Amino acid sequence: MIGALAAAVLALASRDPEGPYRIVLLPGARAPGAHGEARLVFAASPFGVAVTADGRHRYNVRISAANLPAPATLGPYHALVAWEVSPDLTEWHRLGTVSGDTATVGETSMNKFLLVITAEATAGSTTHTGPIVLHGTSPSGWLQTFLTHPLFRGISQ
Repeated sequence: MIGALAAAVLALASRDPEGPYRIVLLPGARAPGAHGEARLVFAASPFGVAVTADGRHRYNVRISAANLPAPATLGPYHALVAWEVSPDLTEWHRLGTVSGDTATVGETSMNKFLLVITAEATAGSTTHTGPIVLHGTSPSGWLQTFLTHPLFRGISQ
């Protein structure tokens, strides 16, 4: 069964001509017309592949977005900020400011993460407080051990 699921995942991934480094960005409730995508591009390295000291890949996050609302239309906000967020939502790391249609906002080395763009009071905000404008899941975030999936835990009990 796991072999069939892996084949299905690979079939879905191969249908995307952009490859496995693409993150589809979906609109938040306060910005229903916004849409976009992010690309994970290997960070510069003299060795060909950029990795951290403990072996995790390093990527630059390049965001292309359209129909982004002006932050002031969402409340007392003046900037759109991109964040990498752990899947359990406990860690939020600021990547950078989103301005214009395409921007490289920063570097990530998380394996599984959520990419979230929020409206913030200032471009230098270090904590997220504003509404979500766009959000997406890293390609490896879609992979999960099926033994820990709630569906399978419920069947085995």
